[in-house]
Amino acid sequence: MDFLEIKERVIKEISSTLDKVEEVNELVEEIVSASKVFVVGSGRTKLMIEAFAKRLGHLGVDVHVVGAIVQPTASKDNLLIIASGSGKSLFPLSIAKKAKEIDMRIALITARKESEISKISDLTVYIPASIKSDSPTEKLSFQPLNNLFEQSLLIFCDIITILIQKKKGLQDKDLLKYHTNLE
Repeated sequence: MDFLEIKERVIKEISSTLDKVEEVNELVEEIVSASKVFVVGSGRTKLMIEAFAKRLGHLGVDVHVVGAIVQPTASKDNLLIIASGSGKSLFPLSIAKKAKEIDMRIALITARKESEISKISDLTVYIPASIKSDSPTEKLSFQPLNNLFEQSLLIFCDIITILIQKKKGLQDKDLLKYHTNLE
């Protein structure tokens, strides 16, 4: 297989995966109704969810990455968004348990509908993608490890930000007032 063939397969897999996500409007509503949004993930999934946090910040959402040195106090009118392919990653799971104690709302974005984190989440957004723990017969992707989940997560989150932008009636120029200027 050459580059173009692989590119076509990857794009087709992402598109097919995102076609099956159903909880889009619910996540948009959770985000716009929260006074603050916190995000958490592990590994490469954390990178994707941090990119989402940056995009939400451009929309004027009061958003924070769990574990950042400047993380403010969380409270019950806040939303915790967890990204975890398996739905059982240890750090996000421990944060979910703490968030539940605070009575925060929890939204999980995952490749596993049934998981430890989904059991305590208020909303589970299911992205039907392969992850590294899948057996060869369960594997939905020709790509290795969590690639399909991580790629789909990033694109899904970018689409969510566009939906929020439209819902808020924001133009691209409006987003610039939230964009970094120390660069």
